[in-house]
Parts: sequence; C-alpha cells; structure tokens
Amino acid sequence: MRIVEAVVSTQSTGDMPEILWKAYIDFEVEEEEHDRVRALYKTLLARTSHVKVWISFANFEASVENFAQCRKVYEEGDRLLQGEEQKEERVLLLESWRDFEGSHGTEETRERIQKKMPRRVKKRRRLGGELGLHIPR
Repeated sequence: MRIVEAVVSTQSTGDMPEILWKAYIDFEVEEEEHDRVRALYKTLLARTSHVKVWISFANFEASVENFAQCRKVYEEGDRLLQGEEQKEERVLLLESWRDFEGSHGTEETRERIQKKMPRRVKKRRRLGGELGLHIPR
C-alpha cells in the first residue's frame, strides 16, 4: 500500500480520485502511522482547500486525542476559507468545530467559536417610502 505514496505525491488532485486518497489515509491510520497521516493531509491540503479535507483532518487529530492540534487545524481552515470568501464551506467547518468544542472544549472555547458563527441579518425596508405613502407609527 505504501507504494501508492509515490503515486499520490506526484499526481494532481484531478488525477487522484478522492477514494484513493481516503483509502491511503485510512491505511496509515490503521497502521497508527500518525506522522504519515498528517503528511498526507498536508499534501492534500496543498492541492485543494476542500472543507471536507479540513474537517477530516481535524477529526483525525481529535481521534488521537491531540486536541491542541485539532484546534490548530480548525483555525487554519477557518482562516483559509474566510480569506477565500467560501461562506457556506466556512459555516460547515465552524459547525464541525462547534461540535468538537461541545464535546472536548471549555466554556471559553465554546464561546469563542460561537462568536465566529455567522449571524442572520434581517433586512427591513420601509413600506411607505417606496410608494410615497406616509405610514403613521
């Protein structure tokens, strides 16, 4: 299976089906080769910034109880997605991060993530203004 490493490192993401990346990462997880898993995720993230990869990487770090590194992965993904203005993808990442903090965080970390969550803004418009009508208050 590790012979795939050479193929993975030389192929672009378009040439490398997602299932092959996942299979190789899963293999290294089963072998408890955590440094290799991290290297694979970093290689993949250098090629794509897909939110599923960020979440999967963070979940891996949480699964090996490396909570500080898990938070770093979420922070880096959040910065990148925010910079690329990928709003929907960022919300997915933040929701995953919020769930993680709900299980493993403190009140402080939960509040910090809650502040990052987008808020829905209701826009109000004046009814009378557009038609030239006066509406008493």
